[in-house]
Amino acid sequence: MSRREEAPEAETPRLGRRRRWFPLLGLAGAALVYALVWQGPALFSRRRPEVSALVLSRLEGGAWVSVPEGAEVPARTRVRFAVRLARPASLVLIGLNAEGRSTLYVPSAGGPPRLATGTTSVGEQDLDGVAGPELFLAVLCHTPLAPSVILKAAERATATAESPARVQTLDLGCPEARFLVHKQPLR
Repeated sequence: MSRREEAPEAETPRLGRRRRWFPLLGLAGAALVYALVWQGPALFSRRRPEVSALVLSRLEGGAWVSVPEGAEVPARTRVRFAVRLARPASLVLIGLNAEGRSTLYVPSAGGPPRLATGTTSVGEQDLDGVAGPELFLAVLCHTPLAPSVILKAAERATATAESPARVQTLDLGCPEARFLVHKQPLR
């Protein structure tokens, strides 16, 4: 009988060792379920990145022609601005010229317009006669900022960067779409 009594005692430590892993396996299983539930959709979704863009076209021979980024355009050219938005936003459109001055293009009066998702034409304007780089910035805020605040931030950024082409951001906490052109001097 002594052998039978020893046999259950010998098996007990082996079962205890196996049971010791159950809490760790349960924790690993819970972590896997958590990761799949909360992170899985983000990993497997095929969403496009949210990118907004500023599009310029210029009047040439009675027709509007698309202007590529960084292109040379004559000073005093008539341009049309369009904004492509990934989500609704309030728009303030400014231009920073080579002399460090900022020009407010949109809104021409009142508060910033609220634009829906998609491409929207926002206005036409004759460029000034100052030759050199001009940076157009579309400041796209969820909550509208006053145009005067954006103009002051643009002038500070241009003074710090020493050239409109070197301005990276106005650092206002709003997404920005930029477009740089080089204006040729008047002849």
